[in-house]
Parts: sequence; structure tokens; C-alpha cells
Amino acid sequence: MKNILKRTLSFLLSAALLCALAAVPAGAAAGFSDVPNGAWYTAAVKDLTSRGIMSGKGGGRFEPNSPMTRAEFTTMLAKTALSEEELSEYKYRGNFSDVGGGHWANKYINWANDNGIVSGSGGKFNPSKMITRQDMAVMLVNYSRAMCIELPPTTSSVSFADSGKITRYARESVEACVRAGIIKGDNGYFRPTDTSRRCEAAQMFSAFLKLGRAPRFKVVRRRVGGVSVSGVSFDPMDFTPNVVMGGSRVNGGESVGSLIRRAGAEIAVNGAFFDMESYAPYGTIVKNRELVTTFNNYSPQKSAIIMDGSGRWSVENFFTYVTLTAFRYDGSEKTAKEVAVNRRPSRPTDGSRIIFTRAWGSRLGFAPKYAVKVDKKGFVTDIYHDTDVEIPESGYLIVQQADRQYQNEFISTMAVGSVIDKQVEYRGSSTQDIKYCVAVGPRLVKGGRAYGDSGTYAAEGLDHINNFSGDVRVCMGVKPDGDLVIVTAYASLPEMSKVMVGLGCDSAVNLDGGGSANLYAGGLYFTGPRERLLNNVLTFR
Repeated sequence: MKNILKRTLSFLLSAALLCALAAVPAGAAAGFSDVPNGAWYTAAVKDLTSRGIMSGKGGGRFEPNSPMTRAEFTTMLAKTALSEEELSEYKYRGNFSDVGGGHWANKYINWANDNGIVSGSGGKFNPSKMITRQDMAVMLVNYSRAMCIELPPTTSSVSFADSGKITRYARESVEACVRAGIIKGDNGYFRPTDTSRRCEAAQMFSAFLKLGRAPRFKVVRRRVGGVSVSGVSFDPMDFTPNVVMGGSRVNGGESVGSLIRRAGAEIAVNGAFFDMESYAPYGTIVKNRELVTTFNNYSPQKSAIIMDGSGRWSVENFFTYVTLTAFRYDGSEKTAKEVAVNRRPSRPTDGSRIIFTRAWGSRLGFAPKYAVKVDKKGFVTDIYHDTDVEIPESGYLIVQQADRQYQNEFISTMAVGSVIDKQVEYRGSSTQDIKYCVAVGPRLVKGGRAYGDSGTYAAEGLDHINNFSGDVRVCMGVKPDGDLVIVTAYASLPEMSKVMVGLGCDSAVNLDGGGSANLYAGGLYFTGPRERLLNNVLTFR
């Protein structure tokens, strides 16, 4: 009985297969009866249908010569960028009166419009209007810019016999597509205002996907929990990080464009908050394992984004504890604890012990009561009183603006030839091997869950930055696999906590925002450039 059932099932399957094969003519390709083998567009149709970017019209037909509508081409772009699940966030009443919530292309058009790829006229999108060849080129170039896809020129400019018919707004886009080899024309003609056929759209878009040069990072353009975000995600191991200071000094200010050019950055984002009058950063900054500056206010609650010596990124909360021990010829030793680094004394009577390095500048710029010069080996080489001092290129100065009531003898009895031992401890950090650090905050995600409220924000000293308003934010997160996510949005901090969780972050922090908000990648500003000079920028090249 079992053998009879097996033979019957085998016969039925064979018959079904023969019927399926018979439905497609022998000369057909890509699973469509009307896409012949060897047609100039066959490979493109196969390419796009296999990716799910295009589909047939039903009944086993592709209808290659049917006209392509504006809605259909916009759908192709959206499907290339996001999954159907991600696009479902865009199902809402958008900006166009003729694309209601029930329109089949509603979510695709909303995504493209939200990201500056398509636009309408008079409040309408005209989704059913046939798309012209020149408008297809415009949308492609807009998409390439939004997604940071480079269109490298591979051919010299081609002059079509009907170039004069290309509308002014489309000329640059058509030229870019021609030079990249995406558009080749038809017997010397481009036919810019002709309606594009489905086969032409397939050929053009498939060529774009093959010839366009995708960046090393992934562009993020999506809605998460109703919040539109844009930015990048990437594997930091593919890049060389850096912390770049404005004017190459602690209290410097510099335009974001200048900082990016100077760093040769492919990705750049503003970092720590800073005083807009003195340009002193509000946070500990570490560059290539060297302390650029310390700022322990609100520590250890204050958050920092760090990279350790192995290249692992994390969000840490710690107190930067610097200790200096002076060993003298007579065998005695003196210790100074909680020493600051590259912070100007707050007042004439400030008795804080402060280390100054070349990150501060070539000179102190003020005349402290005590200044001790230490060379790179740790030996005291000079002692100064009540005078401005040049900061050594290697080594550092130990400075005290005024006498202290307690432990003043550490610096007041310092002698040339003494040996200084400097110890740095990041109390509370999961690692002491911090290679790069920018103290930012507040923390938004911890252990893969949304974190923070008015109490935690205040504990980090950030209860004054409109935490619950929809201001422009720039946030940075770390995924469980080590990838970094940097995005910008107009949202409150609680909303951004949910966004960063939705983007798969295990930990995340808020960076400086508002007038300092700048996020750049691959030649595109996702937010910015802003006129305000920046004190510090985190870059990747």
C-alpha cells in the first residue's frame, strides 16, 4: 500500500512540474512568459525580481513594455533601502493629498518623501502618472545622495541629439547617470520626456545597483516608534578613529567643515558638551591613551563613549583619578591626588594641582605661583614662580595657581632632579585601557533596554538641555556585535532611548545636540553643517 501511495505522489508531482514548465514558453526567462531569453533587458529583470525589488503583473507576465508609473519607481527605491517590516512604519497620511493611507504605495512614497528623494507639486504626488526617463534619472541621483552611494564617472560626457530637450532641473542628474554608465541612450537619443517602460526602468536601476559604489558604512533612514531617524551604522574595525580638537587645543573652536577636512574623516560627529564662551569641554577626553582633559563634575554618573586598546567600544561611567608621586634624592616622597589635566584655574586663589600638556597650547597663557617642568622620562628639569611658562613638546607642566591650606608642600618643596610618577585610574570603568574617550551623556540604553529619566539626567548634570522636548539630537550606540550606530532625529531623550533600542543597541548615549548637532558621513551631512564652532569631534577614516 505504501509503495502505491509513493508512486501516486511521485506521478502527481511530476505532472505538476510538467504543467508548470509548460506554462512558460521555452524561450522565456526570469519565470515570465513575456521575458524572452537574450533580450537586452532580461538580465536586469532577473536581477531585480530575484532581489524582490520588482515583480510581475500576474498571470506569469512581467509586461516589459508597459509604462512605469511614479509610484512604481518610487516603490523600487524604497524596497531597495528597507524591508517590508521596516517600511510598515511609513504607513500614515503623508504630505500628498492624492496618496491617502489606503493607497497601495503609501508607505513607499512616504519613505522617499521623508528622505528628500521624491517631491510633488501643488500638494500632490501624482502616483499614477507615467514617469519620464529624465525624472527617473533625477530620482536615482537623489537616492544615491541620500544613501551615500557614489556614482563614479567611467565614461566621458555624451551629447545626445536631443540633449536640448532635457529640462533644466534634470540636466545634472542625467549627466551623472551618463558619466557613470547607467544611461547609454538609444541610437544617439536620450528621449528625456518619453514615458519609461518597465524594461527600461529595470535596465537603468539594475545598472545603477551594479555601477554605484556603496560606502563602507550602512546608511540608516527609517522610522522607529514613529520617530524619523537618519544616520549610519558600521563596524568600527573597518575604520581608524580619532578625537579631533578645535584648533588642535583643549579650549579651541573650529568649524565642523574645517575639522572634517583636517582629519580626512569619512564619518564625523560632534562629541562632548562645552562652554560656548571659554570653549572648555564638559567632560574627560582621551586621545590615543593620553588625557587631553579631565572633568569630574557629576562623575561617576556622567557617561562616556570609549574605545579600549582592543578596538572594543562601550559606554562607561567613571571618575578620572590622576595621582602624582614625587620621589626625591633624600628618599622622601610626596603625593598629590585628584590632579586635574588641562583645566584653567577657576580663580586667583585656586590651589588645584593641574597638569598641562601641549594639548593646551604652546604656553600656559597665565602666570601661576608654581610651575614644575617634567620631561618625558619623568624627571623634574625646571621650576618656575609667578611667570607664564612654555609647555614642553614632550613631558608636561605641574601647575598650582596659589598656595593650598593642606598638602601645599608637594609643589612648594619640589626640587630639580626629582622623579615624578603619574598614575591614571578610571574608577568605575570596565576597562583601564582607554584609548579614546569622549564624555557625553546622558545614557539612553543600558543592557539592551531603554534607560534614564529626569533623575538620571540630572545626576549626569544634564537636566537643562530640554531633555523632554523634540529638539535635534545626535545619539551614539553600540550593538552586541560591536557595530556602532550614530543617528540624528528631532525627538525627546525618552523617545531616543526607544529608538536606539529599536536599532538594536545594547548601550547608547546622547551626544551634544542643538546648535552643535553635526553628523557627517560620506560627503553628506545628516544634520548640519551648523555655524557654531565646535570644540571636539569624533571622527572615523
